[in-house]
Amino acid sequence: MAANIPNDNLTIPASWRGMAPVLIAVGAVCVLISLGLFYFTGSEAKPDVGFRVFFHSYLANFMFCLSFCLGALFFVLVTHLVRASWASSIRRLSELLAFTISWWALLFIPILAMVLFTNSQALYAWNGGPGSDLPMIVQNKLSYLNPGFFAIRTLVYFAIWGITARIYFLLSRKQDDTGDTEISLKLQRWAGPAIMLFALALNFAAFDWMMSTDAAWFSTIYGVYVFAAGLLSFFAVMIILCNMLQNSGRIEKLVTVEHYQDMSKFQHGFIVFWAYIAFSQFLLYWYGNIPEETLWYKVRMTNGWQYVGLLLIVFHFAVPFLGTMSRHVRRNRGVMAGWAGLILVAHWLDMMFLILPNAAPVTPMLVLGHLICWIGMVSIFLALFLLRAGETPVVATKDPWLPESLAYQVGP
Repeated sequence: MAANIPNDNLTIPASWRGMAPVLIAVGAVCVLISLGLFYFTGSEAKPDVGFRVFFHSYLANFMFCLSFCLGALFFVLVTHLVRASWASSIRRLSELLAFTISWWALLFIPILAMVLFTNSQALYAWNGGPGSDLPMIVQNKLSYLNPGFFAIRTLVYFAIWGITARIYFLLSRKQDDTGDTEISLKLQRWAGPAIMLFALALNFAAFDWMMSTDAAWFSTIYGVYVFAAGLLSFFAVMIILCNMLQNSGRIEKLVTVEHYQDMSKFQHGFIVFWAYIAFSQFLLYWYGNIPEETLWYKVRMTNGWQYVGLLLIVFHFAVPFLGTMSRHVRRNRGVMAGWAGLILVAHWLDMMFLILPNAAPVTPMLVLGHLICWIGMVSIFLALFLLRAGETPVVATKDPWLPESLAYQVGP
């Protein structure tokens, strides 16, 4: 069945590939404009406030893009682990998304350089070291939160993700050439250990990069929160990407309405899971009512951030939960692409809500600068994806499970 797939329907349109250099240029310019905007609108009394806001915005937008690439890597691993034949026709797109993770390591260099080569506390207060004016609860964490150890851990995280993504992609491409079914068996055997390493790296990266922007606060389920948001945004990206490819005449018979329904069901499930984790975290701190634990929420309930929190309740949970509940909606790829777009906007607000309140109150200039930075980061992400995709088939044509995927029929 797979041998009859027409080759001209398996690669992304040439016009898309030609946009990559332009997108890189647009991305770099937008990030620089964002830096300039934040710098020149900073307070004269505190000249470093512009850099502080910029680095928080940069990190939030960085995590916005990286999160669904990590979600893609998890999807690749877990579908191999459980031998999910239905996912065979969409797994290659996930592999392509995950492969960009190595490039995201380069985009983390500005943050890493600031931590390693300066004492700037623009992003992390703990970067000032033991001599800085830090509360005792943070001072006690400096054996862990210090520049050298932070850099080593960061390299380990990207090594785990990048090497895993590269191995799974390259072996999948090798199978395209050889048709060797043993490759699929090998990938399945290694999926379990790879998922355990992935989970550890994701949790500690969330603690290090995001949670430590407010080092006095801590949450043991913060990494799970980031994981849930990443998987939710990943399925949204996949629905939009598949819809765009089919609108351009690609993979029209390879990704069926059954696949859209399954991706939509997973998306709906992670809407609920994200809300469950977010509410569970809030409830525990509200019930405990310990000052150093509630401070994180206090900052996010003032200075305009409380309205962003309300937007998340409505548009990250309530509206998409109700809107994507119907089976008829889930089987309509155009409608689901619209819902996926809304979910990505809500995901952007979520990353903003997690990181930016530590830097500044909500103002029109903050939103504008953050939006420009987002345009820049997303442009870079799209360029990296298109450069990697190139003329690579977006479906693994020699995957032994592909015939089952094409014949797949989903239940209600």
